[in-house]
Amino acid sequence: MDRYTYDCNYCGVEYIPKRRKVQKYCSNSCRVNAFNQRKKEQRGLSKPENTEQRVKETDQVDGMPGKDKMTWAGVGNAAAGTLAINLATSLLTKEENKPATKGDIQRLLKEGMPKFILIKNIPPRSDGFRAYFDTTQQILIYKI
Repeated sequence: MDRYTYDCNYCGVEYIPKRRKVQKYCSNSCRVNAFNQRKKEQRGLSKPENTEQRVKETDQVDGMPGKDKMTWAGVGNAAAGTLAINLATSLLTKEENKPATKGDIQRLLKEGMPKFILIKNIPPRSDGFRAYFDTTQQILIYKI
């Protein structure tokens, strides 16, 4: 069985089709890029390009629109913005809504939790005993 080779309509690479019907593109990325290029051309956003221009432009970082160089000013602006957001968040968040820190957990472990915690939504029994939760055994007990 003879295999025919085709040229990709987007990048121009020679390829052997993998499907029964005639393929126009060598890969999904070429197919999607060609679709996006056609849509831009329909809207009048870009002019049709040939393959050689496209390859040259992708190699250039300076000439590409939307590709910025990293500068110290940009790094400083990003750091200042992050600092401002963190400061505003810490000032505007209530203390009880802030997450527990390692120091908070260590302080709780040092101070210790009470062994018995009164359960307020269970009424006392007829003999006067109240419901408590034993934190060490994790059970419900009744005591005075």
